[in-house]
Amino acid sequence: MCMPSGCSVDGSPTATVDSRVGVPGSSIRQTDARGVALPFVTPFPDRWSTNNDGTTYEPCTALTDAELGDAGLDPATAMDVAVANHQTARGCIWYFHGGPDAGLLSHATGNRPTFEQDMKDRGWYEVSYDISIKGRLVLVDSRDTTDCMATVKSGKSPVIVGTSKLFKPIGREAVCQRAIDFMKRVIDRMPPPES
Repeated sequence: MCMPSGCSVDGSPTATVDSRVGVPGSSIRQTDARGVALPFVTPFPDRWSTNNDGTTYEPCTALTDAELGDAGLDPATAMDVAVANHQTARGCIWYFHGGPDAGLLSHATGNRPTFEQDMKDRGWYEVSYDISIKGRLVLVDSRDTTDCMATVKSGKSPVIVGTSKLFKPIGREAVCQRAIDFMKRVIDRMPPPES
């Protein structure tokens, strides 16, 4: 019976869990393949999925907190790039020391578009060039003076480092250098490219 002041039902309440979204302490995986904990609690049971399984590399756990700090990032600001279960992107976003005004860095992987598709579809960037880091081809692309992305192939998937600095701009060259410098720190930790 429902009344304006409330409802009553027979029986006892039973807790249920929505199978689409996890809760801390549930059986949702919270570590990478090496057993290293993610820097956040993911609610997504399919964070690792067929949409992003082209490499075993986990962007969120590649560097320790100390190494992230040495790269100018605040490890405490780690956020998941995923906003939905079974998303293509798998990775993290961090702010540089100083918070949002200092800029941010995203580091992620996903199976689509492929690295080969990325190589061919660069016409819409204002600036695109290739570099070699430790013998591996890295694509550097920038849409405008406030953002830049460095992309390398690991396994069968691209892995990106994206940087942006919207407030108090530092210029395209400096923003791209941030992406390149971070890629230099992590590239040896990624499996090599596969055909």
